[in-house]
Amino acid sequence: MSENILVVDDDTEVRKTLSTILSQEGYSVVTVENGKQAVKACEKSSFDVALIDIRLPDMEGTELLNWLKEKQPHMVKIVITGFPTLESAMETVNEGADGYVLKPLDVEKLLEMIRKHLDKKTAEHVRNWMEFDHDNARESRFNQDNYKRKSLWGGTQ
Repeated sequence: MSENILVVDDDTEVRKTLSTILSQEGYSVVTVENGKQAVKACEKSSFDVALIDIRLPDMEGTELLNWLKEKQPHMVKIVITGFPTLESAMETVNEGADGYVLKPLDVEKLLEMIRKHLDKKTAEHVRNWMEFDHDNARESRFNQDNYKRKSLWGGTQ
């Protein structure tokens, strides 16, 4: 695996734990402790997944989520919270979160969610590539047919 995961959490232990677990699973992991650092990291690199704490010291996780949705729309965005409320869950979904996970983390469920979203992302990429390839093949046949007609008719019809 070569997927890049950004972990955004102000809790040092959560960052270390997630970094260790995700690295053992074969992911490349970058950890940051606040929203500003997350923005800087995303300006330098592209990430496949972001795990975002809903409560950050310098901004709300939903604010970061909204920024990520605009700047890296294909990134899978999963919100992590130790303060679950129906309101925060609805807000994160409305802001474009792909998942919502409660602390303390159930690591197996989190890994399953990450895999599921990455598999879906890969399947969409393959489908888009196949559609693009099919459209190009059709266009190529059309251009070849037109070239043959022009050749047969001396360049005009």
